[in-house]
Amino acid sequence: MSETGSSGIGRIYIKAGSEEIDLSGSAREVSDNWLNITKQDTWQSTLSRIRMARQEAINKAMEIVVKSGIPERGSAFRRLLDTCGVKRKSDVILAAIHYLRSVEKERDTPPRDVRTLIAQSGKWDEDEVEKWNLSLYINRMLDGSSPLLEYPEGKARKNRFVVLTGDGVDHLESMSL
Repeated sequence: MSETGSSGIGRIYIKAGSEEIDLSGSAREVSDNWLNITKQDTWQSTLSRIRMARQEAINKAMEIVVKSGIPERGSAFRRLLDTCGVKRKSDVILAAIHYLRSVEKERDTPPRDVRTLIAQSGKWDEDEVEKWNLSLYINRMLDGSSPLLEYPEGKARKNRFVVLTGDGVDHLESMSL
């Protein structure tokens, strides 16, 4: 019985008397075929194989993304902050909401997603960002004579649904000049 190393290709070859089993392909295919032959498949082993296959697919996708030059979201957001000189917490939060809405095309931006994006930028760690009172900042940007954020029509008045007003976009634009 043999299986190749880290290439992702596997092989099992067994010869017992006149019986011969020769399985080859991806490690997952070989494992699946072996389980079919030995009838050892259980609910837990099936779930485990699904988890492994999912993780393999995620790893492959990340490899392709890195090779193709598509920026990782945290570093892309950080580059945006650095390029435009965004430093104040309220401006970072406004920029994060705008990034999630316009770049990632999110329909809603719950505070936990805003926090995650900010922490992924690497400029602040998760513990530090966790201390930011996002709701207070968002509520302040909703108020005033020229609010930077607003609730879209037809959506609940919850912070997760806020979008930038024209003044909010202009504010970010003016920072980049």
